[in-house]
Amino acid sequence: MQIEWKSEKEPPYMFRQVAEWSGIKLHRARVRAGKLLEHEPENHEINISLAGTLVTTKVSGAGRQVSYYTGKNNVCVTPAGQPVSAYWEGPLDNMGILLDPTFVRETAAENNIASRFEFAEVYKNEDPLVAHLGLALLEESAAENPMGKLYADSLIQTLTLHVLRSYSTASAMIERVNGGLSGYKLRIVKEFIDANLDSDLGLAEIAAVANLSQFHFARAFRKTTGVTPQQYLMERRIERAKQLLAKDDLPIVEISLLTGFKNQSHFTTLFRKFTNLTPKTWRDLKLA
Repeated sequence: MQIEWKSEKEPPYMFRQVAEWSGIKLHRARVRAGKLLEHEPENHEINISLAGTLVTTKVSGAGRQVSYYTGKNNVCVTPAGQPVSAYWEGPLDNMGILLDPTFVRETAAENNIASRFEFAEVYKNEDPLVAHLGLALLEESAAENPMGKLYADSLIQTLTLHVLRSYSTASAMIERVNGGLSGYKLRIVKEFIDANLDSDLGLAEIAAVANLSQFHFARAFRKTTGVTPQQYLMERRIERAKQLLAKDDLPIVEISLLTGFKNQSHFTTLFRKFTNLTPKTWRDLKLA
């Protein structure tokens, strides 16, 4: 993928951010005028114009070159292997989401979706959910105190299934989940989480305990408990931290590690968010 810039006198990038997880890459950039030369992407590409106008060009089935103008919040979906080029005459703030085809197929299979589906070419649609999820992932990747693997996994699963449902022929095959977890499954999931509060748990690990796909588990867990797996995990970590803080024999930095926080600063930030108090103040009040 090669970009030509309209001016060589000024730096092309005014801002650039890149994030990557297994199966998905994201990038956001504010750039000056330029042109993306025709290429055939290896991944399924979703581009969202956050500001400015992007003109995408492709060759139609009849061999004609067709151009699509996408403005603020518009979405452009390009399936892997589809030749595409683009240009923008002025400053552009664009977010791109690249989904690895193998990852998408594996996610589909995990959710009982037939492997034979195709992505549609979409231009000009607004999709606030894709924009919100993409920006949330970029924010998580740049955060000084990230929420953790479970949070990112949940966002990625929601994003991937939403894209499959909205922009592919798999939409009719996605099973709707209406029921919650059984009492037995909920109990073993809670026991697993409590036993691993010091670990950076991922959604796949917890869903496997319930023998459900990640997407189905997250939906069922929320329906049963009223909170997301991430919210429940954080609540349990804070409760465990309170138990340990109520004793005067452990340093706060050690408590932060025992309850799964990356460091004492991370622990203090989230503990204050849940209790409006720092760990030290909470301990002082408890032991007074």
